[in-house]
Amino acid sequence: MSWNTTCHCSAVSVRLAKAPEEIAECNCSLCFSHGILWSYMSPRDVVIEGETRTYNRADRENPNSDLHFCATCGCTTHWSATAGLIERMGGEVDLMGVNMRLFAPSQLSGLKLVFPDGRGWSGEGAWGYAREHEVMR
Repeated sequence: MSWNTTCHCSAVSVRLAKAPEEIAECNCSLCFSHGILWSYMSPRDVVIEGETRTYNRADRENPNSDLHFCATCGCTTHWSATAGLIERMGGEVDLMGVNMRLFAPSQLSGLKLVFPDGRGWSGEGAWGYAREHEVMR
């Protein structure tokens, strides 16, 4: 199966080297308000092409991620680690998020869907889960 997609206007393309292991529906205010489903992957396994703009959380003094969106149609495409997170993690962050809502529902069918409790997460260490995992349908 090909793991390639684009934003709504096709100005930004996303290519994954492999299928995601799971999909995450985070309940933090940012992810919830954008309706995002994330796949957390190594940046080595993702190619993003096209112009994006970024947004940082206004409710955090030193946010962990830059939220990227298409400069034309506004679709959220991915997040990348901020300089602050890289510094807090000792110089390297081998993690990014890809918005899986850009992919066809048929591609997501059968994947594990998890529910990170972003609202209850302090921003440091592992997060808990808001509820039990499901399978995407």
